[in-house]
Amino acid sequence: MERFLVLPLIILVALASCKKNNNGKELTESPELVSAKISEIGDTFVKFKVAGVDQNGDATTKFVVVFPLQKEIGEVECEVDDKGIIGVEGLTPNTNYFVGIFTKDRCNNVSYNSEDINFTTSGPKTVTLGAVQGGTVKMFYKGEELKSGETVPQNSYVTVEAVADDYHLFSGINIYKGVAVRDSFKVTKDTTVVAEFTAVDALPATDKYKVCNYNIRLYTEDDKKDKHWTNRRSYLFKMIEKHTMDVCGLEEMTPQQAPDFEKNMPDYEYVGYGRDNGKAYGAGSSGEQTGLVYNKRHFVKQDQGRFFLSNTPNKPSKVSGASFNRMVTWVKLKERKSDVIFYFFATHFDHPTNQTGINTRSKEADIALVEVPKIVGNNPMFFVGDFNCRPEEPAYQKLAAQWKDSFITMGDKAQGGYVCNDAQLARPGLQADCACKGNTYTGLYNVNDSLPKRIDFVLYNEVHAYPISYIADGDNMGHTTLPSDHVPVVTEMVIK
Repeated sequence: MERFLVLPLIILVALASCKKNNNGKELTESPELVSAKISEIGDTFVKFKVAGVDQNGDATTKFVVVFPLQKEIGEVECEVDDKGIIGVEGLTPNTNYFVGIFTKDRCNNVSYNSEDINFTTSGPKTVTLGAVQGGTVKMFYKGEELKSGETVPQNSYVTVEAVADDYHLFSGINIYKGVAVRDSFKVTKDTTVVAEFTAVDALPATDKYKVCNYNIRLYTEDDKKDKHWTNRRSYLFKMIEKHTMDVCGLEEMTPQQAPDFEKNMPDYEYVGYGRDNGKAYGAGSSGEQTGLVYNKRHFVKQDQGRFFLSNTPNKPSKVSGASFNRMVTWVKLKERKSDVIFYFFATHFDHPTNQTGINTRSKEADIALVEVPKIVGNNPMFFVGDFNCRPEEPAYQKLAAQWKDSFITMGDKAQGGYVCNDAQLARPGLQADCACKGNTYTGLYNVNDSLPKRIDFVLYNEVHAYPISYIADGDNMGHTTLPSDHVPVVTEMVIK
């Protein structure tokens, strides 16, 4: 069977004649087409799911958008179904078509603006790899490596993997957005894959690594004055630079904040995924992100990914009882001027303090303990994050039984921790919490959760690494308040 594809899938055009909207109102101005997406393609027909708004802004109208070039409208047939999906019959392969608009109620006698659309025949499409300088690029189809110049069926998906060498950074590719190591694209036509790599001034190798975690607090208009993100972000960036962090987990990253890291921290690359749809930052991510930054002058990102803390970890989801989708974001890093390789995982467990929250976090820990070893194999690894629980909880105890807590390992040599202010010390019931060593959550930003506590952790696999320093840094960096409602956990790690 021969099939056809329409490009582009989204078309912005306007109807020139007066029509009626779905409520029967007379429109004195043209409705505007918002989108037109293919619903189904057949031998000689195409169905569109299309939507528009009238000039009143309070009603939507369905439209159809295609008829042949140099043919009268009456020579093609169209039909609107009860869902507003409109089909056009009588199309010819390899023919250019103009775009026209039809109201939901009828399919002829319509004036229109037009744009060229090309219907192309289906069949195998050739995928070619452009010249590569500064790294390696591989293509895969159904799990098997695809060589340059080979063909795949039209509308199938090809996965591309791009990894820089020791002196370059992967900076983009023409067939998907963002700079993820691995992503897939739909092959609709003959395609040449072109990856870009940018030269990097690589840092020298070292014998210890700054492995950190920092809940940066989300962007919210509820934070006023000096606590608002726009007034505290520069101090947060200074904190990261103060410790020359090599890699750091970042919790509560929002779409408003991630671009600020890109703009203000040129030596770091941000890696994150939206918890609502699981897509990478820069490639259509949606929702709050559990992310991380790493020093791209010190390390090559060889792999990356995420999994959800649920029974279906490969797709956006949550365990029963969880408030939100929760995930783990990870990278595989190689030191540019040595053979040292390690994996870094960052997470943010569910937050309710009731028994449901305790049970949820315990289940999330179980899932992490299953999924992480699948990725790491026999390599050094670090597991960091805001676990939203104290060490007494089952979630922490399960994780600490498998991986070591750098705070506990350092013992009396562990430094820092949040120091309660005078107002907190004067509040009844807070003295015991304020006296605890090593608190990482401050309680300064949220009146409903004001108890200081140690809930942020840097864990490691003792077979491959050990800490030589630890600090939970309560420095306000010269600001009137701390840059976040958490203090960063900063460790120095030696990899064996």
